[in-house]
Amino acid sequence: MRENADAKGARYLTEGRLRVLQADEDGGSVIAECRGDGRVYALGYDERRWFCSCPALGRCAHLKALGRVVVMEPRE
Repeated sequence: MRENADAKGARYLTEGRLRVLQADEDGGSVIAECRGDGRVYALGYDERRWFCSCPALGRCAHLKALGRVVVMEPRE
């Protein structure tokens, strides 16, 4: 059975494949890298959008992993 993006993102975390390189709470940005099955991808949050350099469409496993450790919401 093929692994879905949620399960793969959780596995990437448990295997230590995600590295948060920079987190700027005041500026509202995060830069990270995640080692996927074939290479290391750049990902993060900037200017109110999530991004990843992998070729997947939509919310990829790399972003699912990052979303488990980073919350980007405005403070009250």
